[in-house]
Amino acid sequence: MWGISFNIKSTFGHFRNPYTTTLKQTYPFPPKPTIIGMIGAILGWDEETVINEIENFKVAIPFWENKGKIIEFTFIFSVGKIRGRSRVREEFRPERFELLLYPEFELLILNDSQDLIREIELRIKEKRFEFPLFMGKNEFLISQIEITKRSSEIEICEITTPSGIVFKEGNKIPGFSSLSDKPKPAQVFIGVPKSLKLVGKERKQKEVCIALATKEPIKLKEPLYGVKLNGAEYTII
Repeated sequence: MWGISFNIKSTFGHFRNPYTTTLKQTYPFPPKPTIIGMIGAILGWDEETVINEIENFKVAIPFWENKGKIIEFTFIFSVGKIRGRSRVREEFRPERFELLLYPEFELLILNDSQDLIREIELRIKEKRFEFPLFMGKNEFLISQIEITKRSSEIEICEITTPSGIVFKEGNKIPGFSSLSDKPKPAQVFIGVPKSLKLVGKERKQKEVCIALATKEPIKLKEPLYGVKLNGAEYTII
């Protein structure tokens, strides 16, 4: 496949975990549909095209960083419910959002089309985007985006010592051990969106995956598919 990698930064970010309710928690990384949504914004794709293209890409997240999280309160306008023959009055209800502070990521995208990857690379270099790029929630503009690896052919292979965000198909946590002298526990996320589908005009999850967020390489008990770049290994999804 053909691929490029690029770095993105912002002051705030929010990548909604769909399984949270009273507190809108955020993943510490952008799920695959969000990354392809960024590509769609660069190229000017509509929502249906973005959703259809998700499965044509593979993505990896070699690097992730932030300076912590804060809680933001926002007020959502709620239309009153009908009770009996009368409607309860409309009201603003508070909701809490987790926000990432100064999030930064290196993203690797892969596609079979060399021309498509080169077009994305050129637009990133020229900062020529059809729509604004957001760090998840559509009020947090990406403040910096730079190519970190030029377009090239990249081989997909089995890997056993990945770092960054470790992705695995399905909902079964992979067996692993730490390779660091001072291991920090990997954060495990189950049911992370992998692909979407349109039901009418509403987006629904189609497939999910497992994600492990780790700063240090880990040793997998069974290999996963990924890529090897500059002496390091990264899983793809």
